[in-house]
Order: sequence, then C-alpha cells, then structure tokens
Amino acid sequence: MRNKVFLLLVAVMSMLCASAQAPVSVKWIMGKNNAQQGWYSSKFVITNVSGAQLDSNWELFFSQFSRSFKLTPQSRVNMEEVSTTYYRVVPNERYAPLAAGDTITVDMLMRGTMVNICYAPQGCHIVLKGDRGNPIPVNIEVEELATPGQWINRTDYPDGNRMWALNESLAQGEPNADLAMYDIFPTPKQVNLTGGEMRLSGLMTLKKPLFNRGAKRAVAFLTEQLANHGIYFIAGQKQTVRLNIDKSIGSGNAEAYRLIVDNGNISIAAPTDDGLINGVKTLVAALDHSQGNVLANAVIDDEPDFDYRGFMLDIARNFTDFNNLKRFIDLLSYYKINRFQFHFTDDEAWRLEIPGLPELTEVASRRGCTLDEVGYLAQIFDGNGNPDDFHQSANGYITRAQMVELLRYAHARGVKIIPEIETPGHARAAKVAMKNRYLRLKDTDMEEALRYKLWDDNDQSVFTSAQSYHDNVLNVAEEGVYNFLQKVIIEIEQMYRDAGLKLDVLHLGGDEVAKGSWDRTPDVQSLMQREGFTSAHQVNEYFIRRMTDFLYPRGICIEGWQEVALDHSADWNKEMMPRFAGVNAWSTLGRNAVVPYNLANDGYPVILSNVTNFYIDMAYSWHQYEKGLHWGGAVDEYASWSAQPWNIYATSRTDYDGNPLDLSKVAQGKPALKHPKNIIGVQGQMWAETIRDFNQVQIYALPKIMGLTERAWNSRPQWADNDEITYLKARADYNYKIGVTELPILKRKGYVFHLGQPGIVVKEGMLYANSQYPGEIIRYTLDGSEPTLLSPEWTEPVSVGNVQVIKAKAFYLGMESVTTYLWQ
Repeated sequence: MRNKVFLLLVAVMSMLCASAQAPVSVKWIMGKNNAQQGWYSSKFVITNVSGAQLDSNWELFFSQFSRSFKLTPQSRVNMEEVSTTYYRVVPNERYAPLAAGDTITVDMLMRGTMVNICYAPQGCHIVLKGDRGNPIPVNIEVEELATPGQWINRTDYPDGNRMWALNESLAQGEPNADLAMYDIFPTPKQVNLTGGEMRLSGLMTLKKPLFNRGAKRAVAFLTEQLANHGIYFIAGQKQTVRLNIDKSIGSGNAEAYRLIVDNGNISIAAPTDDGLINGVKTLVAALDHSQGNVLANAVIDDEPDFDYRGFMLDIARNFTDFNNLKRFIDLLSYYKINRFQFHFTDDEAWRLEIPGLPELTEVASRRGCTLDEVGYLAQIFDGNGNPDDFHQSANGYITRAQMVELLRYAHARGVKIIPEIETPGHARAAKVAMKNRYLRLKDTDMEEALRYKLWDDNDQSVFTSAQSYHDNVLNVAEEGVYNFLQKVIIEIEQMYRDAGLKLDVLHLGGDEVAKGSWDRTPDVQSLMQREGFTSAHQVNEYFIRRMTDFLYPRGICIEGWQEVALDHSADWNKEMMPRFAGVNAWSTLGRNAVVPYNLANDGYPVILSNVTNFYIDMAYSWHQYEKGLHWGGAVDEYASWSAQPWNIYATSRTDYDGNPLDLSKVAQGKPALKHPKNIIGVQGQMWAETIRDFNQVQIYALPKIMGLTERAWNSRPQWADNDEITYLKARADYNYKIGVTELPILKRKGYVFHLGQPGIVVKEGMLYANSQYPGEIIRYTLDGSEPTLLSPEWTEPVSVGNVQVIKAKAFYLGMESVTTYLWQ
C-alpha cells in the first residue's frame, strides 16, 4: 500500500511540474580551450521570456562535468557547486531586475579542457521564490561546436581527410562466401560444409536427451528461439532437431558443442546444458543470417577460449529500466556473453529494492533540486530537478520482483548475473539513504536508527574522490556498515533462491578509495590503534577480510576491481585468494599496463577489462559530437577486436595521444605472463555518466560488442603483431562482416547502433567521399549548414570552389553518423 501511495504522489507531482513554463531561456556558448592556461572559456546568455520583470528571487541550476570555475569580478550573479556536476546560479548585489526580453550574460572560466559535447551543461531548471520543491525545467540551447579550439586539439581528430584514409583501408573487406550463414559473431572454431542444404519447415519434431536429463534449459531455449523463426515442435514430423548430452564433445570444455545440419535433421551435442545452449545460439544466428530458413549442411565443432565472457552495465549513474535490461540481456546472450555484472549502486544512486530498507530506493533512486538531500539525492549529470519524474534517466529502480524475474530470464539464456555492491568507496548514495533513515527513526527508536549507520559523526577527513566527491567512503570501523551489508546480501541471496538459483559470486567493487578518506575519522583511527595498523591500506584489508569472513562460509566468493588485489603481502594473498572468483584488471595505459599480468602472476584469477579495448563507454573517436568519456582514449569497434589477451602490452596499437606504437618493442622490460591459466576471461564495461537513454546504451555497445565477443571466444588474433598488411586485411573483413551481414539483422531485431563518419577529400577542386560500409548514403553541404536527409547526396565528384568548410554525414539502415568536417 505504501508503494502505491508513493507512486500516486509521484505521478501527481510529475504532472504539476510538467505544466509550469520557464520564465527564462538559456543559451550556452563555448569560447575556446586554454583561454587562460589550464582553463577554458564559455558563457551563458540568460533571457527573460516571461513578459514581465524578473526580480532577484530566482535560482538557476544546471549540471556539468565537475570543474573548478571562475566568474568575472563584474558578474551580476554568483555560482556555487551544490554537489559534483550540479551548480546553482543566483543573483548578487550587482544584479538589477531584468526587464522582459532583456538578457544577462554570465562569462565563465572552467578548469580543464572541453573535450566533447558531453562536457557541455545540461539538466537546467529554475526555482522561483525559493520553491525548490517545484523546479521548472529550462532547455539549454547549446551553440554549435564548429571551430577547432572549441574542443580538445589532437592530431588524430577525425576530419574529412583522416576518415577518408580509414574508410579507404576498410574498402578491401569482403564476405566469407564459403561459410555464408555460419560466418557469425563470435566466429565458430571449425565449420565443415558437407554439401547440400536443408530448408527448415514450420513444423519439426524435437528429440530430447533421455529423461531430458541436464538439458531442460536448452530445450526451453531452443523451443522459444525457433518459435521466433516460425518453427514449432510437434511429434511425428519428418524433419527433426535432436539435443544430446555427450561428455565426449570438446576437450574438457564444458561449453563446447557440436552442431550438425544434415538433410532434414539437426543435432546439437554437448557435455553440459551450457554447451547445448551455445549450440542453440549458433543455430539461431545461422538462421538469422540465412535466406528463408535455408541452412547449408555442415558439421560445426566449437568451444570458447574463455569461460568468463562478461559485460558490466552501470545503471546507477543513469538508469536503464527493467524491460530494457531484458533487451540488453537478449543482446548479450545472442553474442554468447555469459556474465552480466550488474552495477546497480554507486555514489549517484541505489537502484535495487531491498526489503526492510525503503530509503535505498525511496531516497537514493531519485535525484532532484535540493540543497540538503532530505528525501532525495541532489541532481547529478542531467535531469529537470524533479525527483518524481520517472521519464528521465536520473530516477528509477528495479523492484525485488523484477530482480527475481531478471535472474530467471538471464539464466534461461545462459547469462549469469553477478551483483555488484560498490564498497567501501563509491558508497555515497547508500550513506545519504541511511542518513535519511536515521532522521526518520531517531525520535522514536534510536537503536534502530543507528543499526545501519555508515558514517562517523565526528569525521573531519578531507579528500576528493576520482569523481570529485568528498563524502563517499564508508566508515569501515562502524558496525553499522557490516549490519547494512549483511542485510543487503541476505536479501539478495533470497532473491536468487526465489529464482531457483544460488548466489555464489558477489562483486564488492573496492576501487578508488580516495587518499585521505579515513585520515581524520576518529572511529577508524581507534581501529588502527587497536589493531596495530599503520596505513589506510591495512584498513582496507580489514574490510575485505571481514566481508569475506561473512561471505565465504555461505559459499559466496568475491570479485573486485584491481585495487582489491594490489600491494598485499604474500601471506595475505595466500589466505585470501581462495575467496576470490575474479579480479577486473583494467589498467592497460602507460606504466600501469603491467597490472593485469602482475596480478595473474601473483595467483589471482584475472578478468581482462582493458580500458583501451573494453571500456565501451569511451567515445568512438575524438570528434566533438561523439558522446562518451575520454580518459582511456577513444575506443571503437576496432579497438575491442584488436585486443590481445596473451600480449597485453600490444593490446593497443597507439598510445594515448594517438601515435602508432612499435608492437615488437612494447613488451620490453615488462613482466611476462607466467601463469596463463589465471587469465580467466575478458569483460566489457559500460559506465553511465554520459548515458541518457537506452538508445545510447545500444549505440555504445553496437558494434563494439562484436569485437569483445570475438576476443572472448577466440582469444588469439589471426595476425602477427607487426604484420600490418595482414592486420589491415583482417580488419577490413571484420568491418564488412559487421556492416553488411550483422547490422541488418540487428535492425530487424529492433536495435540501434553506431555508424562511423564518411570520409571527404578535395582533389583538384572536386569533392570525393567514401563510407564505412557498402550501401551507405552520404549527404553533404557547402554552406556551413548541417547535412540532413534533404541535403544533396554525393554520388560522384562535385566541384566545391573556395568554400570554407564542407560537411558530410552518412546514413544507413535508419541511423546517421556525426558530421564530418573538412576545413579548407
């Protein structure tokens, strides 16, 4: 009943807020990078559009990636950071009432570099007369980023000439005509065509293993998937599909399978249910790639190189809802990704309902206009300031019932969900929620109010986290922390039981505990004195030991980001390593590139999570309108495919600045991999700071996920490190396979995807253009305007004269690229 009332209030408040009209319009204009050393210039132009005088009783809020800022001494407004990325602008003593139609300009310097459009301000709303409970959304008009210097200046900026060269190198790609419908992602190990073909009829007979032993999931999955192709099972049909558990299949690999298509009969054999499901996925993909459900007769013997083929999706920073999570699991399953790391909590939100702790979702899954965070979190990244508007990615959570269904749904498709509870850092949302719980209970039941206390009231530690928080670390000396985490884990365990599963792996996070987090925390200082600790690192070890002391006897091993396994003593490693199911090693930049192999050599089970290859939320390029982060460089579909698990130092072909690397020398002086068996898999990561909807999730993932799954299934690339000719030919074939065979299938399935830019060059006054894939349409403009579907189509060389800038866009299967610029 409480939830129904809450949701009704949410709906009413959302309608009320949506009806208000903003009295101002806001335009943001980028100046230039390095307007002052280390600072970039920009400005807001605020216009009174209300038709009446605008007095000083207003506050304007907006979000922007966190930066220090400076206003001019003459500014008529003041600005403050409410929380990281969230700012408030208020009139000061120099402000005079703004007449209707008049404007005020706010000139700013912000520390750092304007990288791409994601760093522009967004999520603007205005508050009148201090009524922060009813913020009014304000659209920010962002002036075009059109002049070099308005974004980061790099030699590998994807202008027309650079894209022309890339697309030319991709033009030699060709189909694998011999394999046809079996040329899928990930590529099967061995396909032997036996001659002839089979046209699948609408009715077939399913022959199950004896007593259906060990194959229930595979039978159900096959039945569901073939029904999607209009094929149904009924006894007595001439065409048959046989599933069989056969321990002799493969070389001891539980996920191996053999698929045989033979003149009206299909058989899939595997040593386990998981192997059978892989065979079913190959059959389904082959049908997707076929014409009219016609398959060539073949024998396919296949198995993955890695048991752990993972993907992490962050729904904390910005929310992906239940139905779209199911769609995403479908995508992972289709490409044989078998682990889904579920990142549902972080500093910015808590997204999973936990019975008995209502504040986790009633408070910490909602963000809005607030200065005290009583009732909900402060707006972060984006949003209209309304915590009750669930049509935006700032707000929302997964209910307990939905989580149980999600677990069943994923398991049925061969995907294991690994929940992640970020601790002891990245825990701000949980802390704010439990402080709200304390406020609710302190006057009636102090014992209960303190049960899940996560902080030290006397903490005076001064620190700044990687995301610019100053209060996001748990007080690990406080028993409330362990009460809280045990309560959450027990509830999640029960969700797994209700789904018919066992929680056996829990990801504890463990990354980015900022230096100084506990330096002036009295509780932690007392703990250190009592235990004889001399460093914060030992405090972190204490936390990990306490958590695993609780988890390990329950049959739950932990995973964590690489920090959880770094810089420990040999004795500590010996004691704790059996409690680890995996460590995500992401450092593949610069001197930290040694981390993955060092951890494996120390004995930890390493999941390669390379920032340079598998951080899927990194922008595809350094284009100003390619969304995504940049701190790990640009990561496109070729970067994920180019990864080299067995030569990690050659896993990136350029350095951070885009300069080519000599791959024959990159490993010199670095530790070799001594224990290959400790590399247990690879994983893609999609952090959600720049995500605003499920379309963006798909565009980041597609087609990068194809390189990820290819390297997870077939870990050794087919080129030698310094064989550039073989590499470029393989890359071109991979690109062709994506664009001509895979993307049309994804389009039919209702997914959206990223499309690369066209190349444009001018030769002897004539414009030439090329594209990433055959069949694209390229449209261009010569007057500085943005190309649209109504712009001229490039089909042959065009005379361009002395225009200053040429722009072009590619269009394909309903998608469009960002604009290619060519300045003359």
